Amino acid sequence: MPRSDWHRVFHPLCGADPTTLLRLIARNGLPSGSGLLRLTIALASSIGRLPFTAAERAWTAFALHRAGPVPPPVFIIGHMRSGTTHLHNLLAASGQFATVPPVLAGMPWEALGLARVLRPFVEQYLPEDRLIDGVRVRSDSPTEDEIALANMHALSYYHAMYFPRRFEETYRRGLLLDTGEEVAQWQRTLRHYVGKMSALGPDRPLLLKNPGYTAQIGPIRALWPDARFVHIYRDPYVVFESTRRALRTVLRELALQSHEHVPIDEVVFELYPRMMSRLLEEADRLPGHAIVHVRFEELERDPLGRLERIYRSLRLGDYGAARPRIEAYLHSIQDYSKSSYTFSKESVGRVTERWQPFVTRFGYNPPDPERCAARRK
Repeated sequence: MPRSDWHRVFHPLCGADPTTLLRLIARNGLPSGSGLLRLTIALASSIGRLPFTAAERAWTAFALHRAGPVPPPVFIIGHMRSGTTHLHNLLAASGQFATVPPVLAGMPWEALGLARVLRPFVEQYLPEDRLIDGVRVRSDSPTEDEIALANMHALSYYHAMYFPRRFEETYRRGLLLDTGEEVAQWQRTLRHYVGKMSALGPDRPLLLKNPGYTAQIGPIRALWPDARFVHIYRDPYVVFESTRRALRTVLRELALQSHEHVPIDEVVFELYPRMMSRLLEEADRLPGHAIVHVRFEELERDPLGRLERIYRSLRLGDYGAARPRIEAYLHSIQDYSKSSYTFSKESVGRVTERWQPFVTRFGYNPPDPERCAARRK
């Protein structure tokens, strides 16, 4: 089986624990078609790993108690498809942060034990690039935290794509955490995850990236008052087109249930302003050294200059020492080919109507739907 097709059998939920899987089934119902086989394999995997899961969970609780408070991480935030992955890879290339590689993120319950043992085997079957955009995936690539969090509790927006029968409710709930109980549950999981992954580089701050953090600055600061945030934003017209395309791709490849009914456009239209409003409201309460806002197009045009500004604004350390490694990474991705697409008059009009405050706030103009082609990263 080609490496690119392994997700058709071994679903990302293969790294979940049995409790999370059973809760997802209880809430969303059983999969349909081939999804049933994929979920059965995931459930069998979770049961087979139970002794390792239990042992590591007990050891982690003991180790974290002895270690004391976890150093505040650095969080990359921004709506999905705003360039968070590109920024994550650039900062990780510096070598000055601890990051979570794909296998450990995929097996968060056993990340410090069994996952390390199995890592050389599992890495043989990792896809060579991401499903949604062709960005290269290496064995040490920094990984989005939601992959791990979706395997640790039943409160993830990823679950909407895995179990799309209740897509709108699950997607909204996983991103906004509208109740105190949901926030508390999410904080417990995040604290456990961050505490464990901090062991990957105890002498370096943990660098985390997740669009799901975008509307959760408040709950994060409740856990780590000194946490720092890098918010990256992008042309909303591009964000809309890229997000709807990404969701279609992920649903096609990873949905365990029928997804033809999912109103992707409407969900994106609704959630973007809600997420960004909360982000901007919470960001306004932070001291200047705790958050920096970065325009994607400027990062793309002048990555070294923008990164120097990030380092200086957040007091991240010696940028001079980081720069050579970042330059080497930039050289390594020179052959990355960006795909392009054109805007329709309809989509331009709808984005302008629904997202006008953010189009204006971030300083963008509507593209010319007849001529303008946007490139997605």
